[in-house]
Amino acid sequence: MSKRVTLISVAAVLLLGAFIFVMSRLHSPQEVLAPPNPGGEFRQLQQAFENAVGPGTEYRLQYPDEGEYRSAYVFYDIDGDKERESLVFYTKNGDESNVRVNILEMRDDRWVSVLDESGYGSKIDSVSFADLDADGAAEVILSWSLAGSDASRTMTVHSADLSEAKPAFKNLANMPYKAMLVYDMDNDGRQEILVLWNETTQKVQSNYAALMKMTNGGLHQVGEPAVLDSTASLYDKVYLQEGKTPIAFVDARKDDTTMFTEVLWWDGVNQRLRAPFTENATRTNQATLRSPAVPTTDIDENGLYEIPVALVGMPESEDEEEVPVPLSVWSVTGTADPGVLVPVEYSLVDTDNRYVLQIDEGYLNSLVAYRNTKTGVITVYETGSGSRGEPLFSLVYSEKGKPKKSDGYTFLALSGERAVYGTLTSAGKAEGFTNDKIQNSLLFY
Repeated sequence: MSKRVTLISVAAVLLLGAFIFVMSRLHSPQEVLAPPNPGGEFRQLQQAFENAVGPGTEYRLQYPDEGEYRSAYVFYDIDGDKERESLVFYTKNGDESNVRVNILEMRDDRWVSVLDESGYGSKIDSVSFADLDADGAAEVILSWSLAGSDASRTMTVHSADLSEAKPAFKNLANMPYKAMLVYDMDNDGRQEILVLWNETTQKVQSNYAALMKMTNGGLHQVGEPAVLDSTASLYDKVYLQEGKTPIAFVDARKDDTTMFTEVLWWDGVNQRLRAPFTENATRTNQATLRSPAVPTTDIDENGLYEIPVALVGMPESEDEEEVPVPLSVWSVTGTADPGVLVPVEYSLVDTDNRYVLQIDEGYLNSLVAYRNTKTGVITVYETGSGSRGEPLFSLVYSEKGKPKKSDGYTFLALSGERAVYGTLTSAGKAEGFTNDKIQNSLLFY
């Protein structure tokens, strides 16, 4: 018996040692995601890249974490020859402060490295392509930053000349930025870059946006910049609403819990970029300011983005284990009435679990909702008399898919593994609610 125990102990120690050895080799996601010696064309591509870097040189592939392209090997026709080139982003061990890009193309049915360029940061954030000058070849738009910091971001724009005589990766623009969008914003048939950035003068921060267009071989600002709210600490996301006049919606963080939305569009008549919700005198955007920070969403999926602005908050509960659930009005805006928000939807918003319950306008002054801080369950009450009345229905959130029948729900809304379910009471039915109505009014974001 003791001999068997000894053998088992030895085997366990060996397995543990092997596990520690393997785990010690996985220093970073870049190493884990390195190409696993592919075969065929891609094996030859990797060999050509490694030969260009230098046989035996240790390197780490770098992966963009934003945008459409998330691989360290990005394929695109950047010189207009109808053949895809490959851009490989990497750092050399010992020089992690500088991401490099190696450009390879097919010559005589083999991948050949033609250029190796130094980047503009220790992290590649995004890679995008656009034919900004309408010459048939796409420009390369790269976003760089210092690893672990969104405070210092740089956008560079390049054109590629991969001729065998003298290949070049020309730098057409290099500028700091906070957010950007590549699109034909002025409907002239050519794409532009909408750029947001900040400037600090005598410790005073100012934020701006401008449309950048390719002219005379370079990227130049069109018209005067639009003045934005100066209190933005971070731009969360840029949403594009396509149409006769494209509109960019930019969610901006004032702090962890407060958000506002900059609305930007090109005024073709006056040839200027408009930001109608920011008051130039105070450099603030009060119209779209909200807390909690609920993002802009096409909540009714009709192609128009709605901005959620919080209404007057729910009254505080006397129960220490309850917190009020905010009520928001979702509004659209357009170029016909600049700076005007038109309400289209009302909803209760569960900001912790990212879903909303659409509410008919007629219920706005007759409902209150509270979340139990221990269970997370939201209960909606009638309040027509001015004080809390009967419970109408409950809302329970889960990320475990469809709940069990034993959970005793009367309605259920699903989005993948996310679920919201609850129970409609007789008081809720008396107020005009139905299980189908509640279920169809639950939307995830």
